[in-house]
Amino acid sequence: MAHRTKRWLDLEHDARQILNELDQMAMSNTAYDTAWVARVPGENGHSNLAFPEALDWLRISQHPNGSWGAKFEYYHDLIISTLAATIALAKSDDRSRDVEAIKRGESYVRRNIQNLHRDPYETVGFELLLPTLMQEARRLGLDLPYSKCVKYAHLREKKLELIPGEMIYSREATTAHSLEFMGNELNIEQAGGIQEENGSFGNSPSATAYFLVKCQENAAARQYLAEAVNVGGGVAMPLHPVEVFNKSWVLYNLDLAGLLDELKEEAKPHLDHLYQAWDDQRGIGFSQQYSIPDLDDTAVVFKLLRQAGYDVNPSVFTTFEKDSHFICFPYERNPSMGVHVHLLDTLRICLDYEHQPRLVDKTLNFYRTQIQNASWFDKWHASPYYILCHAAIAILDYDNELASKLIDCIIRAQRQDGSWGYYDSSTSEETAYCLQALLMYHRQVKPVDRAVIYHAARYLYVHYRVQDHPPLWIDKCLYTPMSIVRSAILSALWMYENL
Repeated sequence: MAHRTKRWLDLEHDARQILNELDQMAMSNTAYDTAWVARVPGENGHSNLAFPEALDWLRISQHPNGSWGAKFEYYHDLIISTLAATIALAKSDDRSRDVEAIKRGESYVRRNIQNLHRDPYETVGFELLLPTLMQEARRLGLDLPYSKCVKYAHLREKKLELIPGEMIYSREATTAHSLEFMGNELNIEQAGGIQEENGSFGNSPSATAYFLVKCQENAAARQYLAEAVNVGGGVAMPLHPVEVFNKSWVLYNLDLAGLLDELKEEAKPHLDHLYQAWDDQRGIGFSQQYSIPDLDDTAVVFKLLRQAGYDVNPSVFTTFEKDSHFICFPYERNPSMGVHVHLLDTLRICLDYEHQPRLVDKTLNFYRTQIQNASWFDKWHASPYYILCHAAIAILDYDNELASKLIDCIIRAQRQDGSWGYYDSSTSEETAYCLQALLMYHRQVKPVDRAVIYHAARYLYVHYRVQDHPPLWIDKCLYTPMSIVRSAILSALWMYENL
């Protein structure tokens, strides 16, 4: 009992620390965004670089196989990151210094461009970005398989057909986040209208860096990028700032474990911030400084706020409603399973809302269709365990028979060391999601084999202090939201200790 008490106190201490440090750096660095930052000229023109350390970072970050990006094979991430990094090196004033690195980058793309179909989802904006990068690479004379990318030009056209022409230069369309897809077609004057108040374009360092390459005298963009790079320690991350996303998903994990009752004082400033950013008509986005709300953050923040006693209106969910499903962002090509899972979870506390039954039915219909099609991936996360486990939790009380089937899938996938991992190796993040789902089911439906639970918890304790979590979250490339991953691991262990 004494040993368990020590663990309990350690976990509570670490949870308080996460909340107290929640406004610090939230994202891992990425090669894709750093490659764009490396191209930004200094204020005096092309004779110097604004962020020379970014180019130096690229030179030491190439993998032995010639790629940049994640250390496991998620090809959309590796291809887009390698293309961006190779182009950055090829465009530098000292290209001769990087001849071998450029050749290895070209070789990686040639060998692996045909493997893109193996990934469950594209990275964000891939169908817009790849054709533009390939055009630029061709102009630089890079040796790449251009003919194998023709289909992405067609996908690009289909994506752009979904967006009214006048919305391309609008802060209400997500294209601003991937502004670099415009290549040489950017209208600088019109683009000025989509610049956020913080100086960014879509809160994206890469999009903002692209704009600065085209319009070097934009002081607000330069100031934003300097701040973002400083937060990243000299290199770039995929999104900045992301305070709503960071706060809400950390609080989601702690709430799942029942920890927010213990940490009311530490949680309140973050909940107050979320409420201040909340809009009853539009919902909320991943940052108060980003113009576009999304349903994923809206659903999670709504649940947190309502449970904490804040006045929020569930009619906001109809803003995202379509005939057969719900959208995460406007003009998206593919609906998100995760959005429906998190909305379903939130709707259980909206029994006083007259349209709740209709929204639940629509969400459940989409959910069950995806399950029948064995679709266990989400467009925002590379691991199937993320969505499988969140789905198992969300369906509790709605359909416990289906929840049992999902729990069986999770149990069958457990590795001998007690962990879970979809790609090359086990991860603490994926193991945490699985343990969360098993313990929620154990608590609310029926007991789960204690050996399964024990071995999962033991794996997490053995790896508890590991800091280097692989990037599994999807933006224009893969990244790790470090506080969120840490909170998921802590949440799972707290649930275990209170079993």
